[in-house]
Amino acid sequence: MFVNYLTLPLVTAAAALTLGAVYLFRAPDLGASEGRRRSFAWAFGASGLILLITGLHIVLTWPLPGGYNIVFGEPLAYFGVLLVVGAPALWLGERLGPLLLLGALGGITNLVLAWVILRHGMTQNPALAAAMYGASGLGLVIAPAMDRSALARRVAGALLAASAALFALFGYAAYMKHPGLDAFGKWVPIEMRSRR
Repeated sequence: MFVNYLTLPLVTAAAALTLGAVYLFRAPDLGASEGRRRSFAWAFGASGLILLITGLHIVLTWPLPGGYNIVFGEPLAYFGVLLVVGAPALWLGERLGPLLLLGALGGITNLVLAWVILRHGMTQNPALAAAMYGASGLGLVIAPAMDRSALARRVAGALLAASAALFALFGYAAYMKHPGLDAFGKWVPIEMRSRR
C-alpha cells in the first residue's frame, strides 16, 4: 500500500493561488508599500518551499499510482521553484516580468495537463480536476500582461481564485477521506508490520 500525501500540497497550492489572486487584485496598492510587498514575499516563499519539497519527492520517488506522479509532482516542483525564487525577487522590489513568463509557460503545461486528466479519466472527478488545472493555467498565461492591463490583472486574479477554490475543495475532500479505514486508516509503517 502506498501513502498518498497529496493533501498537504493540494491545500498549499490553494493557499498559494489565493495569495496570487489577492496579489493581482491589489498589485497597484502593493507597489507603493514596501511592507505589504515584503509580507507577500514571505508568504509566497513559505508556500513555494512546501510545493517544491513535496513536488520533488513525488517526481524523484513516484509514490503515487502511475501517471499521477507526473500530473501532480511535476507542476508542484516547477511552481515551487518559481515561488521560492520569486519571493526574494518580490522582497527586493525586482521586476517580475521574466518570472511571470516562466509562470505562463507552466500555465500552458497546466492547460495540457487539464486535457490529459480528462482524456485519461484521472481522479475521482476528472471534470473538476481538469477545471482546477485549466483555471490556474489560463490565469498564469494571462498574468504577464498585468502591468499593461488592469483587465488582464483582474481576469487572471479571478481565474487564480477559482482554481484556488477547486484546489481547496480537492484538498479538504482528501482530508475527509484519507484518514478513513477504507483509505489509509489501517496503514502501519513497514517496520511495524511484522509485529502484528
